[in-house]
Amino acid sequence: MKLKIKSKVDAEGKLFLQLPQHLANQELVIIISDVFEEKIPTPEELRYAADFFDKTAGKWEGKILARENLVDCDQRIWDIE
Repeated sequence: MKLKIKSKVDAEGKLFLQLPQHLANQELVIIISDVFEEKIPTPEELRYAADFFDKTAGKWEGKILARENLVDCDQRIWDIE
């Protein structure tokens, strides 16, 4: 079983980890990773006007867009460790 939990270490370097009850009294291997999240820029940081998406989202007035039938493609495994 794989369980991914995101938590923050406090100012004293302590991490409180509460696990699901069904894991009680079991021996576990805990892996700690210091992965930094990539910040998603705001529209303003991307130099869009603050109301750009409000003015443009859902405003298409041209020919109706139709999606073609999807063809079968290769099976891919995205959860790579």
